[in-house]
Amino acid sequence: MARSSLFPKPQSGLALVFALALPASVPAAALAAGEVAVCIAEPYVEELAAAREHDPRLRVEPWRTVDDLYQRAAGCDAVVGLPPRADLDRLLDAAPRLRWIQTSSAGVESLVRFDRLRDSTVVLTNTRIIQGPEIADHAFALLLNLTRDMKFYNEQMAKGFERTTRLPLIELEGKTALVIGLGGIGTQIAQRAAAFGMRVVAIDPKDIPLHRDVEYVGRPDELDALLPQADVVFSSVPLTPESRGMLGAEQLALMKDGVYLINVSRGGIVDTEALTAALASGKVRAAGLDVTEPEPLPADHPLWSMPNVTITPHIATASDQVEERRRELFRDNVERFVAGRPLRNVVDKTKGY
Repeated sequence: MARSSLFPKPQSGLALVFALALPASVPAAALAAGEVAVCIAEPYVEELAAAREHDPRLRVEPWRTVDDLYQRAAGCDAVVGLPPRADLDRLLDAAPRLRWIQTSSAGVESLVRFDRLRDSTVVLTNTRIIQGPEIADHAFALLLNLTRDMKFYNEQMAKGFERTTRLPLIELEGKTALVIGLGGIGTQIAQRAAAFGMRVVAIDPKDIPLHRDVEYVGRPDELDALLPQADVVFSSVPLTPESRGMLGAEQLALMKDGVYLINVSRGGIVDTEALTAALASGKVRAAGLDVTEPEPLPADHPLWSMPNVTITPHIATASDQVEERRRELFRDNVERFVAGRPLRNVVDKTKGY
């Protein structure tokens, strides 16, 4: 299988950038001299064939459903492919040897809410970075659908075209994009925004290296100062206690009149009712939402019928290439785990990302 360009060869210096090890490696005590049992979701078992040949200590235990996993977990040193809404208390009860969990999603808010996991020595890794390309594409699909009023024209196809629009047709060249969350998804959004000729600023709590596509990266406490500059606001930030509701009525009021809001992160980042009011008043010209709060929205919620809103059913992560990257990440992390090397995409369980 060809190695994805998002994952450099392990011996390259750049691989250290992707390790993001917190802690630096799996505790040595987790890896006895004998067998290492990895319980992995069945679709990914074949990815470990080469790893088993390379290190005979690896024992692969496939599972089909989460209930199946709970029943098999007693001998697991690691669980790979765990869905984000698993019952962590039940898993930890069933797997006393567990030292590492590889989740199948980028967002981990539903896992780190378990105190036992947060307080344990179990290492949690996610699928951030690998989901960046398709989610960034989706963010721009939502934006272009609104800036070129494609939603209206798609509706008109069945009726015969009229030389009119509901939303103004605008250019992105020269506009300012604010990217909230400059991680694996946000950096890809910034890259695309720059390619459209946009000025890009961002918000992130981490120290971000110089980025050719981003003019300025502010801390979260600078959000209110940057919001009035933005013609388009992209949310690609993880959902944590600190980020929940960070785009509320106060922040929406600070935005430019006629701003576009694109949310491809989590619905809980945005105050839904405040956004609905801002869309109705025209303060927010249009919104593209792959996620909502609640999700799904009630059938009678006004956002469904607003002509300046496009909603997709949390499918931005779907693409023809992401599964290959996921398989590569799982295989590489299993090899690292068995060898006691730093894992990629380690989550800081106290921060939630």
